[in-house]
Amino acid sequence: MISQSHAIEILKGVIDPDVGINIVDLGLVESVTTDVQTVDVALIMTTPACPQTSYLQDECSRLLNGAGATATVRVLDTPLWDPSRMSATAKQTLGWNG
Repeated sequence: MISQSHAIEILKGVIDPDVGINIVDLGLVESVTTDVQTVDVALIMTTPACPQTSYLQDECSRLLNGAGATATVRVLDTPLWDPSRMSATAKQTLGWNG
C-alpha cells in the first residue's frame, strides 16, 4: 500500500518540462487519495490549454504504477491555478519574491 504522503513524494519526481519544477511545488496537485492498492490523483494545469497535460498525466501514472500502485490521474477544470499555489521553493527558483 502506498500512503498519501508517499504518493506525494513520488509525484515530486514529475517535473514540468516547461519550467523545470516538480508538479507538487508548482501547486498542480489538487488532491491525492489512496486506499489499499489504488491512488487517485487530481491535477490542475497552469492554463486550460496547457500543452503538457498528457505528458504530466502519463508521468504521474508511470511513477505511481512503478511504485506498485494502480493510479488514476484526472485533470480538473476547476479550481483555476494561480501563483499563490506554488511553494516558497518554486517561487524562489523562479525569482519571485511574493
